[in-house]
Amino acid sequence: MLIFALAAFCASLAFPFIASALDNEAVFRGTVRVGREVIPDVTITIVDDAGIEIGSVVSGDDGKWEIPIPSTGEYTVQLIGPLPDGISIKEGASSEVNVIVEEVRTTSVGFQLQAEDQKTVLEIPPTWERFLNRMISGLKVGLLVALASIGLSLIFGVTGLVNFAHSEMVAFGAVIALVLESSMGLTGGLFPIAVVLAVVIGGFLGLFLEKGIFGPLRRKKMTNISLMVVSIGLAFLMRYLMLIYHGAEPETYDSFKIQKGVSLGPIELPPKDYYIIAIAFVTLVIVGVLLQRTRLGTSMRAVSDNPALAESSGIDVNRTIMWVWIFGSALAGLGGIMIGLTQVVEWQMGEKILLLIFAAVTLGGLGTAYGAMVGGIAIGLASETSTFWLDNDLKFLIALAVLIVILLVRPQGILGVRERLG
Repeated sequence: MLIFALAAFCASLAFPFIASALDNEAVFRGTVRVGREVIPDVTITIVDDAGIEIGSVVSGDDGKWEIPIPSTGEYTVQLIGPLPDGISIKEGASSEVNVIVEEVRTTSVGFQLQAEDQKTVLEIPPTWERFLNRMISGLKVGLLVALASIGLSLIFGVTGLVNFAHSEMVAFGAVIALVLESSMGLTGGLFPIAVVLAVVIGGFLGLFLEKGIFGPLRRKKMTNISLMVVSIGLAFLMRYLMLIYHGAEPETYDSFKIQKGVSLGPIELPPKDYYIIAIAFVTLVIVGVLLQRTRLGTSMRAVSDNPALAESSGIDVNRTIMWVWIFGSALAGLGGIMIGLTQVVEWQMGEKILLLIFAAVTLGGLGTAYGAMVGGIAIGLASETSTFWLDNDLKFLIALAVLIVILLVRPQGILGVRERLG
């Protein structure tokens, strides 16, 4: 019944969007931006095929603009300007875009802009230097995937639950940090406060899911397959709630929009990437130390290995599971924030990273935090370094191919333990 209730609730959430889409008039909209930096106060004009001006608008502080049109037909969208100093139309591109509207709907229109520091002719670095930068980029991706995967692996280890909503917990952290930054003005040097608050809120999300949903269902002897189906419904629910309250437009953190690369020997990365790699690495080390050197970490490992034996040894299994949910959810939130810093924050970001998270956990070994770390780093390195030879669109295919090859040799994963049968 709970599953059907979740499905009905998700459908009720989606219905207003379907209905509003049917009632929309024809609209042109877009965001004036260079890379991830939005540009306000730029005039956009639309004229029809007879040269008559249909409407004109100035982009807002978020770079967004929107102009309704009276009917279907052929229109020309013009970027009038003015553009800030150092920003111009890309060479070979145009400030006008011709669009044919054949049905009443919303049409997105963009212009190709560039900054002066975006050179059209670049001196190609040596091969070894480019490969090294690809490896560093792969290390960054791997650390972030590992950070986002630990909670999923720990939760599976102590409960046997494959939580499909874990990737939405990753997106939840990114969205909460974005909301805190914009609503409380936590930009620049205050942004770490938004990060800490978002991670804490992410931990409370894990507490709520354990105490309010999965704990009660587990005590009612619901099977792990049924709990997995519940987690799928929960993933859809969280995803569309984020769509309602965050919106469909991808956004970036105001504190980290466009940054010039900083060279550290042959390595060149934006300043934020150095911080991301350092924070992710230190966090993973701290997690490893906590699992090995603290009483709670010992309890987590004991419950993961054998819940019945752990309980007979005096370990409070339910309390341990609760803390696993809290820490796993908090780490997922931190991983989501770091991923949002390198990409964009959007309501579908959890869905996009779900496959990588499961690949990392499976590759490293189900139920082990260290396996998630190793698997995440392996996936990141394989996917990013492959772009040195192959097209960028194939990088995840290569990562999954590496996953299949390793599992053929070692089915239990890199750090997994082979189960004894019979």
